[in-house]
Amino acid sequence: MDTPLRWITTVLLFCLSLSAHAAFTLPGDAMRCTRSATLLNCTDRFGNHYGIAQQGNDTLMRGFDVISGLGWSQTSTTYGRLQLFTGVSADGQVWVGSSRRIGWNVVSRLSSSQGDRDRVNCNRLSGCR
Repeated sequence: MDTPLRWITTVLLFCLSLSAHAAFTLPGDAMRCTRSATLLNCTDRFGNHYGIAQQGNDTLMRGFDVISGLGWSQTSTTYGRLQLFTGVSADGQVWVGSSRRIGWNVVSRLSSSQGDRDRVNCNRLSGCR
């Protein structure tokens, strides 16, 4: 799977586990985020940035990936522990997938319009693989 799609998936999974701090920085100054009750804006040291807005069970994301030079957007809806998402990048690539919380783990599966498929497992203690 190409790097931008994996990066976007990692961002989504990171956002699923954020705490409610007003502003925070990850270790090593990897990412700077500002958060309100329904809006999150983040920028990393490479220039990637994204914003997330929550409206009920729906999460709306919009961002920019420096490596590809493309903007992207993604919409997801949560049903209990299951989250279904779909997204599109500025070059027309589309992806769909799902994430399911199982204890401290989030298991995500996604497919893109280019035929790529991926599975990402994230754990609160050991990170994503």
